[in-house]
Amino acid sequence: MIVHCQLAGRGYNPDIMRLPSSPFYGVLFVTLALLMWLAACQQEQNTVPPAQPRTSKTPGQTGALTTAAPTKTATIRATAVTVIQSTATTMTTVPESISTLPPPPTITPAPTNSITSSPAAPTSPTSAGVQSPTGQPGALIRLAMNSQVGVLLDEVPQESRDQVAAALLQKPDDYWQNLARQQVSLTYNRLHFRPFFYEMLKGQLPLPPESLWQITLGADGPRRTTIGGHDYVLIDYAFSSVLLSDPESPGKAEFLLGQEGGRWTEPFVLPGDPTLLLQRTDNTCINEGGFPPNSYDSENVFLFFDYTCTADSGGATGCHRSRLPTLSCLEALGQRVGMVETGMQFERLPWDAGLADEVRIAQVLHTEAPNLMVVGEELETNRIIYQYFPPNSCAAQEACINGDGWRRLLQFDAMVHNLGAEPLSIGRVIRSNPLNTMFQYNACHDHYHFANFGEFQLGVNNQPSKQAFCVESTSRLSNNELSPLTHDYTCSNQGIQAGWVDEYQAGLDCQWIDITDLEFDGESLTMPLKFRFNQNGFLCEGQPVLNENGELMWEPTGERTAEGLPISRPQCDFVEGWDSNNEASRDVIIPVVGSFVTAPCTQGQIGPLRNCGFSLQPLPPLPTPPPTGDEAAQTPLRCTPGQTVQLSCTIPANAQPQTLRICETSAALGVGTACTFETSLVNRVVGQDGRDISFTCPLPRDANEPGGDYAFYVAPVFPEDELAQVSCTAVP
Repeated sequence: MIVHCQLAGRGYNPDIMRLPSSPFYGVLFVTLALLMWLAACQQEQNTVPPAQPRTSKTPGQTGALTTAAPTKTATIRATAVTVIQSTATTMTTVPESISTLPPPPTITPAPTNSITSSPAAPTSPTSAGVQSPTGQPGALIRLAMNSQVGVLLDEVPQESRDQVAAALLQKPDDYWQNLARQQVSLTYNRLHFRPFFYEMLKGQLPLPPESLWQITLGADGPRRTTIGGHDYVLIDYAFSSVLLSDPESPGKAEFLLGQEGGRWTEPFVLPGDPTLLLQRTDNTCINEGGFPPNSYDSENVFLFFDYTCTADSGGATGCHRSRLPTLSCLEALGQRVGMVETGMQFERLPWDAGLADEVRIAQVLHTEAPNLMVVGEELETNRIIYQYFPPNSCAAQEACINGDGWRRLLQFDAMVHNLGAEPLSIGRVIRSNPLNTMFQYNACHDHYHFANFGEFQLGVNNQPSKQAFCVESTSRLSNNELSPLTHDYTCSNQGIQAGWVDEYQAGLDCQWIDITDLEFDGESLTMPLKFRFNQNGFLCEGQPVLNENGELMWEPTGERTAEGLPISRPQCDFVEGWDSNNEASRDVIIPVVGSFVTAPCTQGQIGPLRNCGFSLQPLPPLPTPPPTGDEAAQTPLRCTPGQTVQLSCTIPANAQPQTLRICETSAALGVGTACTFETSLVNRVVGQDGRDISFTCPLPRDANEPGGDYAFYVAPVFPEDELAQVSCTAVP
């Protein structure tokens, strides 16, 4: 049984331990106390500390962020990664504490689906043929977690629920493995920002690269059951993987992992269904600490998931920066989704050179300097949204958009990977440093940003957009002996650890290119999206130049801040070919209208709350009002702004239930806004019995957006059913 033992903060009172005056007795007393403490560590269990204030990822101007790396196929010797029993218990009520982890269920691997991974494009060098960069032993840590994952059926109408459940029970293994991967991804925030969750010093325990994740499904397969009264199709699974690092950093991450045989279990409470989490629980489980407001959306929620968030945790360093919810995360999960209580177990393995060869990922390009590579595959994760911006928005102030009002935006992921053996260190942010002014204050985000990270360009004729970010170590994409598990980098002390990446994920504020004004000749455009990193050499991919006092030397760049101050950069002896891997490009297909909501579903999402798989259903043209002398009266309206619209809606006989999502339109753009569930006017399921629907007619937003109109978007509740027309008539 693994313990979280603390020598400071909770669990230790320094006033109790008073040493005798004799040095001999003092040493003896300390020795005995340490022995008693170590013995206790073998008996007690983990406690779940509250989230601590933290400084985290902070994007600035028109930027880019990332999702978890796409999966690659890898095989690891089964004898070396036998799953350690941890915990996977469905929870029927919200626990008062998570201090006790009950015994885990036993998972029997199914012969046909064990140790497999879903194929996807790689985002980094694979482990095949990667030699040890040191030739010396490193450290191996096995991760294991038993859990249960499934599909929540509560939102599927009773008339078709059994049919949907039957179809889910026939899904192939890769469907359930993908769902399990999504649930495992929800451990990201707690593991990668782990130092902020504990009162005493602890380090990161990062997830291994996803290519090394192994999902072993239970032999009994999926089953129809309930979690806390919620209807489910559920399956057991075991997750396992292996971390390879230098010998020292495991002990820095967690004291018990400093020696072979040491174990630590990080507790988790996870949703039984990891999809549609924002739609179901709102922002209750979102930890925005250190992020600018409004950085999360339905697609990047894994980055923010924190089951310890409470409803009253607000402020810049609390869970909720944008607005306070009415429930805690655990309350929302219990009421709306269903919970699984489990734990991620870490075990320090004896050194095994053969196993290390199998799990080693990413070559080291330079052993004495950092070397950053743009991970081009991340640009392939992109999506389109419509968003309204008032004139005083942060995006407008920071020139992230080309105009106010409704804008159409291309969001995308971006990532740089440090393939050197040394960290790329920028250092601590100094609020006012006349020597360089490299860091620029962002009033909207209330952070200092490094303003020369990179630039993005869509097409060949458009002006590149320069980005400003906090440069941090957010994920560990290398798995080798020269990549430590821990780092000290934050938005206040910026840098990228060896083997780690700085990733920027679609959904963060200003993480886009404004495509509103693109001109189309047909139904779509195919354009290159290019990412250039460190284009002006502000980041030292080599050895910093120091003066005789060991101080960093600076050189002018000719650039100036918005206040007119000159900007300098550190002098650097760049390694040969430092910029040969600093640029990547991918083609992006942009349809003439629509958003990611009207794109196909790719992650197994079902139900009426999903933000994919919808189709625009045309409505009759707006009526032409009779001519008058009043220009305002000439604006055609479908409804009276601010008034309640009441509709009676039906579907054809024998059609399966359909979801009707009603969205605002943009008069300036002449289109519906293909809205998400979160921003819709109303979102309702229409079955064979029909449905009465009411919503408030959109109010005017500005002089160009008079309101009074809406658009219909329709999708079958179960994506495998056929799309059907939803017919609505006004109710007087």
